[in-house]
Amino acid sequence: MEFLNFVLIFATGVLVLRRPDKEALAFRLLLFCAALTVFLFFVGSRTSVLPPFNY
Repeated sequence: MEFLNFVLIFATGVLVLRRPDKEALAFRLLLFCAALTVFLFFVGSRTSVLPPFNY
């Protein structure tokens, strides 16, 4: 899932550089990437064997 996040962030950068008129789509992709990152953090910390934030 993290690789998908990196690919989406890269695609957002390419989209902004190559097609500036698609800025709204790039912004939505970036918001989706941020939400995916937060979701993955909570899934990783909630289902962890160790207590959260105690690595």
